[in-house]
Amino acid sequence: MTNTILGPGRRQVLAGAAGLGLTAALTRRPARAATPTINIGYFVETKPTMIAKSQGWFEDAAKAHINWVEVGSGAQINAGVVAGSLDIGIGIGSSPSAAGISQGIPYKVVAMLDNIGPAEEMTVRASDNIKSPADFKGKKIATPFGSTSHFRLIGFLKTNNLSLSEVTVLDLPPEQIVAAWKRGDIDAAYVWSPAKAELLADGGVVYKTYDVLDAKGYVIADLIVARNGFAHANPAAVTGILAAYGKALNLYQTQPDQAAAIVGPAAGVTAAVAAANLREYDFVPLKTQLTAQWLGTPGHPGAFAAELQHTAQFLVGQKSIRRSLGLAAYQKGIDTSYLEKAVA
Repeated sequence: MTNTILGPGRRQVLAGAAGLGLTAALTRRPARAATPTINIGYFVETKPTMIAKSQGWFEDAAKAHINWVEVGSGAQINAGVVAGSLDIGIGIGSSPSAAGISQGIPYKVVAMLDNIGPAEEMTVRASDNIKSPADFKGKKIATPFGSTSHFRLIGFLKTNNLSLSEVTVLDLPPEQIVAAWKRGDIDAAYVWSPAKAELLADGGVVYKTYDVLDAKGYVIADLIVARNGFAHANPAAVTGILAAYGKALNLYQTQPDQAAAIVGPAAGVTAAVAAANLREYDFVPLKTQLTAQWLGTPGHPGAFAAELQHTAQFLVGQKSIRRSLGLAAYQKGIDTSYLEKAVA
């Protein structure tokens, strides 16, 4: 297993099995190189994906060597797929995925990780005493542009009649958001953990927005995408990767403390911070993803395609992409055939 850093930087628009003990879970099995190297773009996040990555479960299930490419935005995954340098994107947000499908990027959504909910949220300085939308006027807010957090931030401004001339919105990847916060260069940030957790630990407080924004249609999720050419040539590897994630999710759902003890160090935070972050997400089990509420099954698209279409329409309004497509395009942009096999 190798790690690569792709550019500076989650999701910008394109420019465990039950019964496992902690000792067993921490035992790393060697990867087997029976297929060509798989290039996977991933985010350092406090999620079950970090269990499967750190324990080598992805390699084992895919029977392949994996070149791990750390990214800071979905745009980097989109660009990597276009260039042919990325085969899989793990954790790409629904916003860049909607943009990618709209722009004809040759990949399919093959699974989802979570319904993000409150896990991505506005964090403000407690000392700034920001209590209402009007208090954001004149403030500097950072977020990774084109990300799910950016989607929510723009939704927050729009629903509260705040213009971009009244606030300064800065495009910064998570690690630069943390640095800017520590320097006092920004007043607020819309971002995910572990960056969010660092801000909260350094004088930040949550300014709750997600519930209102979800109700107004600004639903966001994290997904797994696979490049068409790679998936068609290596269906067993794609299925194995999804099965490995399902194993990690099962470990978290059945033994959350043990899971957090693995996720924390893998994400660079304590087990306690990881446990708190993990509780904020609505992780959707693989079998549930195959229901009409979510991704659906082959030939029977689920409701999530409409969320992608709505997101794309929003991005058009923001001039992030040129056009959105009909619902059928987003339904075709989801391929659950690998997920069905992983569940089976």
